[in-house]
Amino acid sequence: MLKNTFLTRGLVVLGALFGFGIAATEAHAATYTVKSGDSLWSISQKFNTTPQAIVNANSSKLSSVSSLILPSDKLAIKKHGAATKTATKVEKAPYKADTAKVDSKTTSTNTQTSTGWMTMEATAYDPQVAAGGATSIPTGTGVAAALDRFPKGTQLEIKYADGYTETRVVNDTGTFAASNPNQLDISMTNAEALQFGRQSIQVRVLG
Repeated sequence: MLKNTFLTRGLVVLGALFGFGIAATEAHAATYTVKSGDSLWSISQKFNTTPQAIVNANSSKLSSVSSLILPSDKLAIKKHGAATKTATKVEKAPYKADTAKVDSKTTSTNTQTSTGWMTMEATAYDPQVAAGGATSIPTGTGVAAALDRFPKGTQLEIKYADGYTETRVVNDTGTFAASNPNQLDISMTNAEALQFGRQSIQVRVLG
């Protein structure tokens, strides 16, 4: 009888420790509402995760990191070890110098995402192929847009879902402009355009 009591207690203690270990590594989920100017990349930076992790957590809505997201969309965000990270931040709070640096970086990031960035839909095309060679517009240099929104010569900064950023100049338009002024058609080779497909991008006007 005594052996059975020790054995039972040992199993209870072991079970409690094992359960605690599982709870400590359990994923914490949050729901995020997409705002104007957001991209999977910028959202992943806010939650210390990756665009692919967000896609995996929202597989019913998103098929890849290039999937289009729109303002008011709700995304599930899974974070691991959130409790541990929170405890670490509390320990660092007494150091005023460190806190000031963190606050400064946060303010800078918030300003960058709120100064003109907008979410747009992007497709791609080869102007030479589209015009049957009857155009002077070179391939891979510009972007087609709704000219009543972005006149020719407008310089745009474009940020893709993977974080890559480039500058393009509006030098063309297309039939899409009348039905969807929130779309850009980016110039590239025909082979590259087929691979590009349709993506959600971040855009802001430089001049």
